[in-house]
Amino acid sequence: MDIKQDASFLKSSRKPTRYSGLGPLHTGQTAVIIGGGPSGVSCAIALKNLAQLLHQNINVILYEGKQFQGSQHYNQCVGVLSPPIDDILERQLKVAFPWYLVHRKIEGYVMHSDTQKILLTGHDEPSYSVRRVTFDDYLLQQARQRGVKVVQGRVTDLEFTPHRVIIYSDSENISADVVVGAFGLDDGGCKLFERATSYKLPRFLDSIVTNIKPNEEFLMGFGNYIHAFLPSFRRIEFGAVTPKVDHLTINIAGARVTAADMDKFLNFPPVRETLPSAFNPETTGLTYFKGRFPISVARGLFDDRYVVIGDAAGMVRPFKGKGVNAGCITGIRAAETIMKVGISQKAFKTYYRSCSDVTDDLIYGKMLRWLTIKSANYKFIDSIIDLARRDNVVRTALFNCISAHKSFKQIYEETINLTTIGKGIGAIMMSFINGNRFQVSEPYT
Repeated sequence: MDIKQDASFLKSSRKPTRYSGLGPLHTGQTAVIIGGGPSGVSCAIALKNLAQLLHQNINVILYEGKQFQGSQHYNQCVGVLSPPIDDILERQLKVAFPWYLVHRKIEGYVMHSDTQKILLTGHDEPSYSVRRVTFDDYLLQQARQRGVKVVQGRVTDLEFTPHRVIIYSDSENISADVVVGAFGLDDGGCKLFERATSYKLPRFLDSIVTNIKPNEEFLMGFGNYIHAFLPSFRRIEFGAVTPKVDHLTINIAGARVTAADMDKFLNFPPVRETLPSAFNPETTGLTYFKGRFPISVARGLFDDRYVVIGDAAGMVRPFKGKGVNAGCITGIRAAETIMKVGISQKAFKTYYRSCSDVTDDLIYGKMLRWLTIKSANYKFIDSIIDLARRDNVVRTALFNCISAHKSFKQIYEETINLTTIGKGIGAIMMSFINGNRFQVSEPYT
């Protein structure tokens, strides 16, 4: 064997060994899921539901390192559930939607630029703000009730053989027939899978989240609206202020955002006007939490005896997430593949094809993200908001972009035409002609 052949062999030996007899799971076999968020729990519940339907008795074991019960750990997600989350839970997973966990029914969005703002509402189902840690705990309890074994601990290594996967952890080691990666963009989970498989994590944005607790009177008057901001800051792609029962959640996102960027965002005049007048970020003693969310599809999503779902797979909208919905749906589709098609690389191609509604939308989302960043950086968002006040098509498109009620492909097909493009260019040019690049017909009020 020459040097090139030897290097090729060493590279391929790190991947799961090929084995042809990898059909659907059947009685006595075991599936292990790493990660107890919505994607992992949805996959676990779907596996149990399908096994019962197919008269198979399989073992489903889920590892989760965080302790959701009692709110011992924090989830960096803002906690907004978009439609059709209740349909996904109740019709596809046979799990009752936890209405009692809903903090607010989100009736619309207020979109802000540097000097303008506009109220955006739609006629579709509302979104719901929840506390993610309690929502995740609810789903875990539902999984336990259906016979899923939940192991409190972190997986430390994986070992693939032609006949099994060995899962090593800091609490309990298990031999399984297939392993499902539902670890989000957790560093430990990503590195674990990259070391043991062909998986490579997707590109991602950093996000920073904090909470403030205004008085009850302010919260009552805040309204059931999420305030979304597209500032002309180079590092911050977008930010938001989301109302909860007893606090406001504030988040920003960008390729390399830091605590200093959050400090800057909190002092951004449109944000300060949204928050209580007495609020002072320098004296309030805020706690910041840092997270990530994907903006591309991961490589090596599946192979023999493993598949990756949810944020870890990167199969979410790259600009406006709907991450919980995407996580649940990819978990359900992975379970359907495992129980009906098989657990080989060839079988998991069925899983990937079943997610074409998400993957086909990525190119449109990337284009919109690029246009939004450039428009914000050059302060064209002001003119677009001004146009949206006068043009229902543009206003509807902005609502659908922010709310994630429609796919980017649908938004593109319904909005992008010569007439709309002409109006957009005209609105931007008028701001130049009037001698003020950054002001439009109505001030920020």
